[in-house]
Amino acid sequence: MKPPVTHSPSSSLDTLLAPRSIAVVGASNDWRRFGGRVLHYLRNAGFAGELYPINPGRAEVQGLKAYPDVKAIGKPFDCAILAITAEDTLQTIRDCAEVGVKSAIIYGAGFAEVGAEGQARQDAVLAVARAHGMRVLGPNCMGLVNARAGVYATFASAFEQGFPAPGRIGIATQSGGYGGYLLQHAQMRKLGIAHFIATGNEADVDVGEAMAWMAAQDDVDIVLGYLEGVRSPAQLLRALELARSRQKPVVMMKVGRTPEGRVAAASHTASLTGEDAVYDAIFREYGVYRARTTEELLDVGYALSRGKRPHGPRTAIISISGGVGVQMADFISDAGLTLGKVPEQTQARLREIVPYCSPANPIDMTGLVTANHDMLGRTLERVLESEAFDAIILFLGIVGMAPSMAGPICEVLAEVSTKHPDRLLMVSVTTPPELHETYNQAGFLVYEDPSRAVKALAALYQFEQFFRRPPAPQLPPPEFPASLVPAGATAFNEVEAKRILAACGIRSPREEVAQTADQAAGAAERIGFPVVVKVVSADIPHKTEYGGVALRLTDAPGVAAAVHRMAERIARELPAAKVEGYLVSEMVTGGTECILGVARDPTFGPVVTFGLGGVAVELLRDVVSRLAPVSPAQAHEMMRELRTWPLLSGWRGAPEGDTEAMAQAISALSHLAVANQDRIADIEVNPVVVKPRGQGVVALDAVIQPVRKEQP
Repeated sequence: MKPPVTHSPSSSLDTLLAPRSIAVVGASNDWRRFGGRVLHYLRNAGFAGELYPINPGRAEVQGLKAYPDVKAIGKPFDCAILAITAEDTLQTIRDCAEVGVKSAIIYGAGFAEVGAEGQARQDAVLAVARAHGMRVLGPNCMGLVNARAGVYATFASAFEQGFPAPGRIGIATQSGGYGGYLLQHAQMRKLGIAHFIATGNEADVDVGEAMAWMAAQDDVDIVLGYLEGVRSPAQLLRALELARSRQKPVVMMKVGRTPEGRVAAASHTASLTGEDAVYDAIFREYGVYRARTTEELLDVGYALSRGKRPHGPRTAIISISGGVGVQMADFISDAGLTLGKVPEQTQARLREIVPYCSPANPIDMTGLVTANHDMLGRTLERVLESEAFDAIILFLGIVGMAPSMAGPICEVLAEVSTKHPDRLLMVSVTTPPELHETYNQAGFLVYEDPSRAVKALAALYQFEQFFRRPPAPQLPPPEFPASLVPAGATAFNEVEAKRILAACGIRSPREEVAQTADQAAGAAERIGFPVVVKVVSADIPHKTEYGGVALRLTDAPGVAAAVHRMAERIARELPAAKVEGYLVSEMVTGGTECILGVARDPTFGPVVTFGLGGVAVELLRDVVSRLAPVSPAQAHEMMRELRTWPLLSGWRGAPEGDTEAMAQAISALSHLAVANQDRIADIEVNPVVVKPRGQGVVALDAVIQPVRKEQP
């Protein structure tokens, strides 16, 4: 079940993340040491609060009065920064608790990351902190930054050469080393950072709570995150929900993918719903853009920092190279954007500027416009005046770095940008760093490679679509009988599983259970040929692997023979399997075979998965997942995200599938799994046939695995 979400920020983090008084334990005169560097940063970054260096061997540190320990300060303060060994940390935390300190940042390593002894040390520190209401960042962390408050409570080397102007980006990272790398590259791109929090071992404050705090701050517009795993799923989801409610874009890098996923022996669904698929589902639900590289993370963060997003996908490409224009057209298509159509009147006006141009999108104005800068300005004006595009990407290539051209070109771009302050303008140009900033100040988003510009534009459009989407209506969940899923069940056979599915509105074919070959033949005659015969056994979830399924049987003798063959083979190959009979079913024809299932993720709980393929699902792997429960509207979205969605919507004249019935079934099954998550581990309906519109969906096979209680 999705953890409950609250919108109230973590006010208890204020003394940690926005402290007004700080003690540096382990303060040093040598600014290159951790305890010296952080004190140096705080003194030089404009921190206006009280600073208390703690060093028992000195009366003064970096020009400030020093104290032998935190108790010697004689009054409480907001935050203690511990730049000391793991062995000395516990006593210092006790001292901090005694004088009423409310937060601590622990730099030191030697805690949970080194094994059982370190874990015990970390647990002892946390026990003291919790007993006294103290919040802890770390241990084994790089600290934090609150740029506007001058709180550079970090030893990151990125600030050795100074402190950039604060911006409106918040960064939360579990890795201090990567966080420092990210800070340095953000500075190299002149991205303004409002807050930076590295959570380290996350003994107390985790990355989700840090993100939630930043999402609640008025000086943060964009949140960037680096995630390796989740200690508290509720905190992460609260952060993402808070960011969504305040329309603050989140760009996340999640690493440590698990190729095998978590494979359950009896469930295709569990093997398809690996850890990475679960995170993709979460990010999709909350509108998070998932970056795969640092370059992409910063590219998208930079694009968002300009505060402009395209209202639609229509993109104009203006290029000085026809070949690059064609490449960019491919990038646009791959990114899910569209090449806007240049109006005939605009094409004519572009020909007036350059008679031999190619004015259809991509617009090739030739290199002539770079030599005649007035032509470049008029080209941009004509395209903007057409109102036919939501964004413009200008490709200049290496021409833009030529000293004779860069200045005049930037003047033209700045003039155009000033006249059209609300339009999204991008330029792909190769420049040295100093010229890059000149182009940036001209009001254009600047990317060296055009593919990066297109990817960033696609991310902006994704956020625009997400934030413009109205919230889904909150519908009451379906009610299920308390006795529907018996407590303590150790297994469910197919018949029992289908009985449970019926409560979700998922019907089964006409079918009967027989105990003998003769009874099966009689059942087949009553149902009508052709029929399917399957063994009924909770011990054999994958019946086809042991000859437990016979299809397209057209007469009674064939049915009886099939039962005899099944009984003999199962007795030979699976002698311990308990056979509870033979299920005779009508042979369902028509419709589209799909898979529907729920697997219980150990971190986030039930995850619902839907896809096309039936028995070929693992070959196609065209599935989409969501955290359960989902609404019918969300279920419709899931179906439309499939590559094979046209097979459900009426491909090449085929009848449209009953997608409304399928959406209701997906939603109901997800609610069933949540309501019974202490009893149901996995559900798989495979195949479930989506019949033509108005005919519903039919479960041809079903497996439900109960939660297995560990023996005391």
